[in-house]
Amino acid sequence: MATSIRTIAAADLRTSGLALLALPVGLAASVLVLVGQPTRAARLRSRLSPAGPGRWTGPRVLARTVLGLPLDVTAFVLLAYAAFNTVRNLGYPLWYADTDYHQAWGGPTLAGVWAVHSLGWLLCLAVLLHWPVRWLALGQAAVSRRVS
Repeated sequence: MATSIRTIAAADLRTSGLALLALPVGLAASVLVLVGQPTRAARLRSRLSPAGPGRWTGPRVLARTVLGLPLDVTAFVLLAYAAFNTVRNLGYPLWYADTDYHQAWGGPTLAGVWAVHSLGWLLCLAVLLHWPVRWLALGQAAVSRRVS
């Protein structure tokens, strides 16, 4: 069971990384096309593409950026929020040690508050990375396959 959980977690992290990078890579590839570097743009775009290299052209790179923009922005915002919340909740004692945490969830001790916030967020993060981000990544891959 531990191996399957590790495998799922690794796949979720890889999928999340690719979903997060889709927006900046798409924008960078589009800029490369617009400044006259379609070959470099195609190589950059193909690194994230399920279709693989060789099928990307300048117009296809631009089409993928425009058509995939809603999914790419949604994935980027969702994963940026997840990263921010991970730092905030796992670093709870650093950010909130000087506040009145006695009424916070898990209080009255700082250790209890930190445990509740960090473990609760890790559970939310596991669900977030496993379902919504995976669905967004599947949508991004579908757009890439259709365009390339």
